Amino acid sequence: MAHSLLFGLSYTSNMIDVMVAKRSIFFQLISSAQFSVDTFFVLSGFLTAILFIRQVEKEKKLSVRLMILYYIHRYIRLTPTFLLMVLVSINLTPYFGNGPMYPVEQGFESKGCRTRSWWTSILYLGNLVRPDEMCLNIAWYLHNDMQFHWIAPLTLIPFVRGQKLLSFLIPIAFIFITMITTLSILLYYPNMSLNEPTGRAHNDGPSFYSTIYIKPWCRISAYAIGLLTGYITVITGRQYQMKKRFQLLGTIISLGFICVCLFASYPDSIRVPGLSRSESITYVTFSRTLWSIAIGWLLFLCSTDQGGVVNKILSWPIWIPFARLNYSCYLVHTTIIYMMIFNQTQPFYYQGYLFVNNFIAQIFLSYFAAIFISTFFETPFFIIEKKLFKR
Repeated sequence: MAHSLLFGLSYTSNMIDVMVAKRSIFFQLISSAQFSVDTFFVLSGFLTAILFIRQVEKEKKLSVRLMILYYIHRYIRLTPTFLLMVLVSINLTPYFGNGPMYPVEQGFESKGCRTRSWWTSILYLGNLVRPDEMCLNIAWYLHNDMQFHWIAPLTLIPFVRGQKLLSFLIPIAFIFITMITTLSILLYYPNMSLNEPTGRAHNDGPSFYSTIYIKPWCRISAYAIGLLTGYITVITGRQYQMKKRFQLLGTIISLGFICVCLFASYPDSIRVPGLSRSESITYVTFSRTLWSIAIGWLLFLCSTDQGGVVNKILSWPIWIPFARLNYSCYLVHTTIIYMMIFNQTQPFYYQGYLFVNNFIAQIFLSYFAAIFISTFFETPFFIIEKKLFKR
C-alpha cells in the first residue's frame, strides 16, 4: 500500500490536496509502513535460527556439507526469480507501454544499472557498490537479507556447539553496532535530511537513503533480534507457558513500542518545524530496534501458542497460498505500479477512493503475475534444488 501511494504522488496534479492529506493519521500509518521491512528482517532471522538448529539436530552434527547447503540453498531460493525480474526490468519494460510520461528508451532502470552495475545483483552487493545505480530499486532488501544470511553462522555455529553465551553476545553486538553507526552518521552529517529518505546534505552530500537506509550495518539489528528470538524459542521449547501477568506486561510494553514507532514522528506532519533535530535523530536511531523488539515478543508468544487472537488470525489456512506467492509478488509489484503510473496520459488526481481503487487493482495484478512467475520459474528451481541435494 505504501509503495502504491508514495510512488504515485510523484505524478500528482493536486499537490495542495496531497499536502492536506499528509496531515491525517491515515497518511502517518502509510509513512510508517517502512517498519514492515524490519518485521520481515525479524522473521528472516527467526526462521534462519530455527531451521538451522533443526537441521543440525536432524543430522546430529554440524558438517561441512550442511554449511555448504546452507549457502547454496539460500542463493538458489532467491536468485533465479530475482534475476528474471532484473532482466525483465532492463530489457522489456521499455515496451510495456507508452505515453507522455513513459520512459520508452530505458524502461524502469537507469543507464548505470543497464551498463555498469547489473553484476551487483548477481552477487547481492547493490546496496554497497554504486547504490544509486542499483537494479530493481526494491532489491536493497534482498541484498541486506542475503548479507545477513552470509554472516549469521558467526552466531549460529556457537549456539549448536553449546556456546550459548557467545551466540547471544554476537547478535547483541550487532544491535549496538546498528544504533551506534546510525547515530554517528547522523551526527557527522548535521544537515542530512531525515524527513525525505532521498534528501541530501547541502544538496551535494550523501543521502539518508544511500548512507543509512539501505546499509547492512544500519539495518542488522532487526535480523539480530530475530536470531535471538529463535534462540530463546529453542531453549524454552514450544510448550513453554509464561505466567499471564508477564504476558500482559510484555504485550503492553510491545504495543507501547509500536505506537511510539508509528506516531512519534507525527508532529513533522501537522506542524512546523515539527520535531527538533535531536528528537529526530533519537527517533531514527532507536525506532527500528524498538519495533523489532516488539515484533520479536509477539513472534515468541505466537511460536509458543500464547499469542491469543493474533496467533489465531495468523494461523488461518487462507494465508498459505498468499505466503507461497509473496516472494514473486514482492519482486513484480513495483513493475506493475510503474506500468500503471507511466501509462497515464495525464497526472494522477489524488482522491481517497481513487487511491483505494488503484491499490486493489495493483494487488490483484501483482498476485496474478506472481502465479505465473512462481509456477513456471520459482517453483521449478526450488524442486530442482531439492532433487540435486536430496533435501
